Amino acid sequence: MKNLRTQHTLHIQLHGSEPSIWRRIEVDGSMTLTRFHDVLQASLGWTDSHSHLYMDRNPFIRGTIVPRGKPLTWLMPDSIDEGLEGEDESGVSLTKALERSGGQLWYEYDLGDSWMHLITEESSRVLDPQLPAARVLDGALRVPLENCGGLHGWYELLELRRAKTVDPERAYLLDWVKDQDGYFGNVDSEAFDAGEANMRVQLKLEGPRTDSVVGAWLGTLPAHARVPLAETLYRVGVDVFSSPGVGVMPLEAPHSMESIAWWIRACEGEGLPLTAAGYLTPATLAGVIEGIGWEHEDMVQFGGKTEANIYSLLAFRTMMMDVGLLKARGRSLVATPAGLRVAKDPNKLWQHLVKRARNSTRDRSVYDATMLCALAVAGAGDADAGTIRKRINEGLRMLGYVRYDGSPLEDDYYPSVGERWNCIMKAFRMASLENGDKGRAADLERAFSLGVLRS
Repeated sequence: MKNLRTQHTLHIQLHGSEPSIWRRIEVDGSMTLTRFHDVLQASLGWTDSHSHLYMDRNPFIRGTIVPRGKPLTWLMPDSIDEGLEGEDESGVSLTKALERSGGQLWYEYDLGDSWMHLITEESSRVLDPQLPAARVLDGALRVPLENCGGLHGWYELLELRRAKTVDPERAYLLDWVKDQDGYFGNVDSEAFDAGEANMRVQLKLEGPRTDSVVGAWLGTLPAHARVPLAETLYRVGVDVFSSPGVGVMPLEAPHSMESIAWWIRACEGEGLPLTAAGYLTPATLAGVIEGIGWEHEDMVQFGGKTEANIYSLLAFRTMMMDVGLLKARGRSLVATPAGLRVAKDPNKLWQHLVKRARNSTRDRSVYDATMLCALAVAGAGDADAGTIRKRINEGLRMLGYVRYDGSPLEDDYYPSVGERWNCIMKAFRMASLENGDKGRAADLERAFSLGVLRS
């Protein structure tokens, strides 16, 4: 009898797929079949949204019952509670199940679409405790979209996507696929990435880190959204399991942060005078606008004679206070000790902004929208503001957000991204672009977003 601490190399094939959809994995045989189900879901890329079961053989061959009696079956505890006959999978190790089935298991996922998988033991050896409990070695192709009607439905969808013309009565199927093929979803049937599959396995078995920005965020998300968002983080170059860090400051950052550094210099010593209501005095406004280099910004809003009527300037100054670079001292706006420390060192200023760019997590919708914005901006290419907004709204819909009246968020909806983030991005654009805040400083914004996501 094999020792329970056996490491198995298994080949997993989606039965009936042509070309074959398969994975090769190494797994600790001491885990229960319940835990092995988690490994299968993550390595294959399923969403764990349906029931499943294991059998020692496929009970159907071309629609005919196999004449050897009922197969040995391992079921979810809930399935047993509902009256199905079989053994409880939570009480059986993978090694034991392979022994009893002769080294071959059948795994059925979604008893409606009936995704049947053949699991074959290729080799086994004594467990290496230095290796993870499970890892993906190789594979090919993504699994089908769930709820598409089984393999027949999946291949029909693929044919429709390749077709030059589509029967209007079948066009709704393409619309359904399109709804799932976006920035946070990938319906490329050829796609397979072993690194991404291993990330999913580790996330499923261990959960996200708690000491990093993305780990803390992922830990608050519903299970159906956690994996696709982690996959997107992987694709933009963010390792959700690495130690926190802010990355390398880009060469253009010092110039882009000049307006932020100017505020700190201007508020050294006695600082800038404030009114009794806490606004900059009217007499200082022209000098501040010139100092931060915003003369080309349209400041004539509701007269533009007081800071209260110049929203962009007020928001900028408020952000400087929120991130701990400035503070009010009596009737003066002064630099904080932290502000004075970082003002003369662009690297330290960059790191300070990266670590404080997100608003408080107390406003859940703003927190989620800001994190989604960082992830949307971190993507490759020079996406315009409309594309970034579309990506954010796709993520918000996935998280279950709707409009106040209950209607779905459209792609052009303006999400409530945090003011800190908006003001920092605006400061970068105002300094980097010839036309001020019209457009995007894509490379700089991407570098900053990646810094935030890696912190």
